[in-house]
Amino acid sequence: MKKKRFQSVNLLAATFMGTMDSNAMVPVIALYAVHLDPLIDPLLIGIIVAMYSIVHIPANIVFGRLADKIGLRFPFIIGLTWDAVSVLLYTVAADPFQLLLVRMSHGLGGGFVGPSSMGMASRMAPEERKGRMMAKYGMALALSVIVGFAIGGMVIDRFGYHPFFYVLSAMLFVAVGFALRVKEPEGFQRVKSRFSEDLRDFIAMLRRKAVLLSYSSIFSLYFLMGAFTVLVPLYMKDLGMGPTEVVIAFSTFAILSVMIHYPSGILCDKMGAKVPALAGLIAITIAMLMIPYFNTLPSLLPAMVIFGVGHGLVFPSSSTMVVRGTKKEVRGMASGVFYALLVAGVAVGAPIAGFIASVSSYGVGLQSAVIVSIIGAVLLIAFRKTETER
Repeated sequence: MKKKRFQSVNLLAATFMGTMDSNAMVPVIALYAVHLDPLIDPLLIGIIVAMYSIVHIPANIVFGRLADKIGLRFPFIIGLTWDAVSVLLYTVAADPFQLLLVRMSHGLGGGFVGPSSMGMASRMAPEERKGRMMAKYGMALALSVIVGFAIGGMVIDRFGYHPFFYVLSAMLFVAVGFALRVKEPEGFQRVKSRFSEDLRDFIAMLRRKAVLLSYSSIFSLYFLMGAFTVLVPLYMKDLGMGPTEVVIAFSTFAILSVMIHYPSGILCDKMGAKVPALAGLIAITIAMLMIPYFNTLPSLLPAMVIFGVGHGLVFPSSSTMVVRGTKKEVRGMASGVFYALLVAGVAVGAPIAGFIASVSSYGVGLQSAVIVSIIGAVLLIAFRKTETER
């Protein structure tokens, strides 16, 4: 028991540090591109920002299947090391084109980390406690967002961009140290298959209702996250609020999400993952509909609380559904698709909500995004008896 706990602690520590880099860079990359070239075209800035996701989405799927074939530990270590080197390369990028190449490399390295870490987490707990384990895994990811945003602001304001990249790279190398102490999960068997067999397994996996519900839930959550992270700060700024108020609002949401993760995992183990997933989607839908009706920070905070509760419910339950709904032989691939849809949700939700806001208002942009979460909730209601699929 102590050995398993030691393994999970090291994995969660490596996951926390190993995903902080991409989170910390979310509000930074566009500014760094302008720092390199003050005359840069806005279109090129958009391409540079998006390049990580463009590369990262297919990389998750490909490297997830690779993890099924060669093991989970080695891709995890390779991905963290690749990320650490890529983050260092940001400091030597001399122009926007070189920055674009670094973003591509960074996206590729990150494609190893998510599927392999999630695959290992899913194998470190017995069936009756998988919900709790995936909740802990989700907490590590959520904390990396909170700390990542904080590091970005503090380090860049005081020391500049290069020290910011050095700090992130150093943390990734520390994450490699933790990952080296994690052993390959017990009972893992490497999959030997041809491409045609991989394609067949992929199609068969997508036919499982539990998997589709997991994917629709996580995509719905992060589609709304894309709209939320882009439009809420702009909405608050339009009301006359500054960075401090935005930080308070986002911190409230993030802290509530972390607090709810583990109780959500317990619910998944006791009553199945579908119920907390549905409750979470309903909560984020209500929060997004509420936000445009409030125009002061105190009145906005309850909506932030509700959104945080919804986020904390959906992530553990959706990840538990994909773990319980797939066979061990395809879990790396399944985790890769899960991560790909997570990234795709933000990548699609942010620009669509931004476009709607540009032709109407920030409030309409936020409220229109709930169409996706409503569809996700309807699917969960329509397909009720999927929890026992394996």
